[in-house]
Amino acid sequence: MAAMTVKDIMTRNVITVGPDTSLMDVSKLLLEKRISGIPVVNPDGKLVGIITLSDMLKVLDRIYKWKELEKQDSDLKVSGKFEQEKEKARVKDFMTTEILTLKEEDTLDHVRKKMFVNKVHTLPVVNNDRIVGIVGKRDLVKACF
Repeated sequence: MAAMTVKDIMTRNVITVGPDTSLMDVSKLLLEKRISGIPVVNPDGKLVGIITLSDMLKVLDRIYKWKELEKQDSDLKVSGKFEQEKEKARVKDFMTTEILTLKEEDTLDHVRKKMFVNKVHTLPVVNNDRIVGIVGKRDLVKACF
């Protein structure tokens, strides 16, 4: 029997968003679907980024830092502005554009190493810059145990 590859474990029906999708909508998708990242595609369907829970936390971190500064200086009144930014924020402003990807023929060992070394949870599977699947840590653990 041949060794398993990405093609054997990837999710084929990939949830994607566009660069202009709101972070509020992305947060709902991530929570509802219990996933840690969503590939971002342009109108032509080309992979242009990925938005992850970690990217979303960057927005919250900025808000928290401003709230902490306001505690030290009550004249600062900017955290509300960052709360508004959170509501207006778009995927393109926070997505990761240097995307690590997989090919369908990659081995599971290759996937494991790529995830571990790069500290990522989700890797899109591409063919000619088009998404054909996605592999998350759960998929890898399920296939290996």
